Amino acid sequence: MDKFKDFFPVFLDLEDIRVLVVGAGQVAARKIGGLIDASAAVTVVAPKISPDVEQRAAKGEITVIRGKYQSDMLDGMSLVFAASSNKALNRRVSNEARKRCIPVNTADSPSECTFILPAVIRGEGFTAAISTGGKNPGAARALREFLEAHRAEVSVRMERGRRRPQIAARKGTVYIVGAGPGNPDLLTVRALGLLRSADAVIHDYLIPEEILSLAPNKAVRVCFAKRGRTAGHGAATKQDAIHRMMVKLAKEGKSVVRLKSGDPMMFGRGGEEAAFLSHAGIPFEIVPGITAAVGCAAAANLPLTQRGLSSSVTLAAGHEAGDKGEDALDWKALPKSGTIAIYMGIARVEAIARELSEAGFDKETAFAIVENGTRPEQRIIRGRLKDLPKIAVKTNVCSPAILFVGRTAQQMAKTIPILSMTPDCDKPKCLKAKKPFR
Repeated sequence: MDKFKDFFPVFLDLEDIRVLVVGAGQVAARKIGGLIDASAAVTVVAPKISPDVEQRAAKGEITVIRGKYQSDMLDGMSLVFAASSNKALNRRVSNEARKRCIPVNTADSPSECTFILPAVIRGEGFTAAISTGGKNPGAARALREFLEAHRAEVSVRMERGRRRPQIAARKGTVYIVGAGPGNPDLLTVRALGLLRSADAVIHDYLIPEEILSLAPNKAVRVCFAKRGRTAGHGAATKQDAIHRMMVKLAKEGKSVVRLKSGDPMMFGRGGEEAAFLSHAGIPFEIVPGITAAVGCAAAANLPLTQRGLSSSVTLAAGHEAGDKGEDALDWKALPKSGTIAIYMGIARVEAIARELSEAGFDKETAFAIVENGTRPEQRIIRGRLKDLPKIAVKTNVCSPAILFVGRTAQQMAKTIPILSMTPDCDKPKCLKAKKPFR
């Protein structure tokens, strides 16, 4: 029984290196093809040559010796493959090569090898080699097949790795980075590179652990904004503390990623933070992200615009209370034929429904709430504007959530299966909700 070994993984430069292959059948032909690709100087010895090997010899790619193997054929060889169908001959070749300290690979006999061949997958700019040390070739092939099935993802990760030195965070600089709606796969390449190289990360509770875990273990994490009322997320005292922390960490010589849910310039106070950093003389960069309305709409198969239904999109902050005077949102000014995406409005759904109705919106206008959009716990709740407050209460809608109002929300309801609730049902047909966000 073969005694398995632990092999040292290594890639060899075989250009113009003399290699002897004993055997010329199917097994040998596979090895010969790889050696030719590596530009090796290949000599094949066998009494009978297969058609594939004959074709390569005719093209001048290899040298063929028709006859029996002789020990002196090892002279001047740097690598040997014993790949005949005769196990006794393979064992002899292996023994004689090892006596001469020539690396040898013996087909189907790991114990008689001084090196083995891994399962290989090649892509643009990379070669991946997988080995189980000869113990389980089938498992190695299965891993190779998995990588081949995910070749596109491997290529993306290769590109990220290639660009990583270019996008590493600089010391003493603050990066105001959009983290997207919550799914780590929706981070931009630049956001990922900066996050992975950051010395410090400033964030709030909307950033999921799956994204925060991409930062180095040694990175300082500072969390602002615990769960609470939406209107309190941007409290002045809290924002001042964020400003001071960004400057403090940057002046300590750290590379700082100020991580924001969605896009930092869309209801994220990114402009205020950039202005503060500029005034303090701190270098900064703004890195855009997928804003929540776009991400949630895509995750819910909800078109923001669609020919014949909506030719405009309005992004609005739903926590803008009417007592703010001129700064309050003027619902009457919004186009009633377009799509409205309302951020941070869950705590005010009753007031929003009333204000939209008073602004002339039809009470039969469709709405859709996308809660935790793009995340595994995503759910979608729909109905008519007149029933919005009752449905929101019965379904225990939680933040983060985006409220979509308009005919495209109804279009979504007609074309895809979603979690839904009608106003006359006793229980919502949706996932069990977390504690209501109020």
